[in-house]
Parts: sequence; structure tokens; C-alpha cells
Amino acid sequence: MKIKQLKSSAGFTLVEILVALTIFTFAVLGLAVGTVTITRTNNNSHLNAAAINIAQGKLEELRAMKNTAFTALSCSNYSTSGCSDTQTASGLTFTRSWMITANSPAAGMNKIDVRINWTDYTAQSMTFSSSIAQ
Repeated sequence: MKIKQLKSSAGFTLVEILVALTIFTFAVLGLAVGTVTITRTNNNSHLNAAAINIAQGKLEELRAMKNTAFTALSCSNYSTSGCSDTQTASGLTFTRSWMITANSPAAGMNKIDVRINWTDYTAQSMTFSSSIAQ
């Protein structure tokens, strides 16, 4: 009496290997996209913090001016000559411009708006406002 031996298959088939590689590839690509997104978000947060610091510096400088020097400024819009400058932070150039509106938000008050522009992946802009007594 002969005993039939079952033929055992050791290893994986080519189809199984291709399916496993495809699944692994999609998982790695998902991780790579996540990493790029996190890096970009981190960089954007860093640049936003730099823009906030630059704007705050100008707001504090304008608020600290003597009343006579402050009223001598004629920055009625962002494009007025002498009402803008550039600052460099984090290896990027930020354009800072400011505008002063008299009697706003109330009589005897001056409103200061400081706008920061920069370009990283896209054009970015932030505007900060403060009011001081005349």
C-alpha cells in the first residue's frame, strides 16, 4: 500500500508578493505625505510667529512715540512713502507697512494698522491693529 504524500508548497507565490508590496507602497506613500504636511504646517507656524513679532515691534514703536512726533507722521495708507520697510527673519524677507487713521475708532483716538506680507509657498498677509489716544 502506497501512502500518498501531499506536496507542500513552501514560500510565497509571485502574486502574493506583488500584493504585499503594493500594500506596503501605499502605506509608505501615506506616511510620506503626512510628513510633508506636518513639515509645511510647522514652517508656516514658525513664519506666522515671526510675522507677529515683526508687527508687534512696529506697533510698540509707534505707540511709544511722543505725541508731536506721532502726529507728524502722515501714513494715511499703506503705500505712503516712508510708511513701510522690510525685515528679515527666519531667512525670509517680510514687508511691513503701516497706516494711521486719526479720530478712529472715536474722537481723540488714532488707529494704527500694521500689515505684514511675505511669500513662502503662497503669498501671505497679516494685519494687526491698535488704538492710542491723541
